[in-house]
Amino acid sequence: MQLLGRLCCAQLPLKIDDQDEILKCGVLRDAGLIEAELPPVAHQRGRTVYSGQATVMRVTLKGQAALTGKH
Repeated sequence: MQLLGRLCCAQLPLKIDDQDEILKCGVLRDAGLIEAELPPVAHQRGRTVYSGQATVMRVTLKGQAALTGKH
């Protein structure tokens, strides 16, 4: 939810490089809280990593409602 709060205040679209934050973007996108494009996944030495940047286009109305507690 911290990332969602930051995205609500950010100038979008926003590029994200951090692997953990890209993973969180995937969770938020799958929940319908943001619209984002995620990079392809690569498998390196038994780890799953994203091979590029994520781009967050917008926080959805559902995402905004989740932050304010209004459903």
